Amino acid sequence: MIVVTASSFLKVPQLRRRLEAAFPYRKIIYVEDKRADSRDKLMQVLQEAEAWLVGRELADAALLSALPSLRVVAKYGVGLDNVDVEACSRLGIRIAWEGGVNRDAVGEHTLGLMLAMCRNIGLGSRLLSQGIWWKNGGRNLGSMTVGIVGFGHIGTRVAELLQPFGCQILIHDILDKTEEAEKVGAKQVKYQELLKVADLLTFHVPLTPQTLKMFGANELALIKPAVYIVNTSRGEVLDQEKVKEALQKGELAGVGLDVYQSEPLVDKDLYSQENFVGTAHTAGNSQEAVLAMGEAAIRGLQKELALLAKNSDLN
Repeated sequence: MIVVTASSFLKVPQLRRRLEAAFPYRKIIYVEDKRADSRDKLMQVLQEAEAWLVGRELADAALLSALPSLRVVAKYGVGLDNVDVEACSRLGIRIAWEGGVNRDAVGEHTLGLMLAMCRNIGLGSRLLSQGIWWKNGGRNLGSMTVGIVGFGHIGTRVAELLQPFGCQILIHDILDKTEEAEKVGAKQVKYQELLKVADLLTFHVPLTPQTLKMFGANELALIKPAVYIVNTSRGEVLDQEKVKEALQKGELAGVGLDVYQSEPLVDKDLYSQENFVGTAHTAGNSQEAVLAMGEAAIRGLQKELALLAKNSDLN
């Protein structure tokens, strides 16, 4: 039995039909939000599942250990921060996941947030809707040094999209990405160096113990005056309170966020700031990206379930 809890997958009839066509002889259970809005309910609907197509639900060790039939976890979306990979390995649960499937969507959204802030598009639109004719065109993105924190699929795509603007591009990654950076006209530097010279910082890292609140009070003390901040990775990567305080004090030129420490965003003190541009965790939710992530999850299920069946036959 395959159980699907990924809410964005559930909303797309095309993906449901594709999953059913891929597994015509398997029982498929679609679990709407209310049927899995608590841990106990989630555990109950997954009791007989051999495969779980998961979205943002927390698949931690305690839950996984309580599911004796589970053999495969297929991730809809990017990032495995909500899936306990070590527990899956220990329990013999295979993980189906494909990186970079929404790189174009998130890359474009990131660029959109940059332009909305730097050219005052967000603020200008809000003022115009109030009948205020405000003629401040902001700054050219091409005049800036852009610091990209995390140079995986999405960080690389952001650098590619920035090339025509003529920005100076610096990148930081825990791995040596010197050659990859040079291909897109960028230079790899240490995190502290990047913080000190960038006019705009954009974050594209997975959420790990090392990246949790990797940008907070200490990092704010290092940056230049009037820096722009963009985050389309995970909300917890920034210390949101410290960033908000800096924004309120005028220490930042602007903040563009698609992700937050708690969602949905209810912090009016943040979203009401004039130099704040926010979206509701939609960077990876273009029509094309939704289909690509769903197709990747289905491909992963096909591959892993086929391997399990083959191993079973051999035994």
